[in-house]
Amino acid sequence: MALKVSWDSKVCIHSANCVKTLPRVFRIENGKFVIEPSAAPDDEVRATVAACPSGALKIEE
Repeated sequence: MALKVSWDSKVCIHSANCVKTLPRVFRIENGKFVIEPSAAPDDEVRATVAACPSGALKIEE
């Protein structure tokens, strides 16, 4: 089953680490933040979420 990733816009500090690290999963489209976890292996998605400096990204188990 594919990972689900949540994003809390109120917590996000917009460092853009996720977008820079894994742009095929985390990107801005038409001014909206898009998360497509199935676009990369689970371990890469988990590592990127874990590296989020604000904790705005979370894996939903």
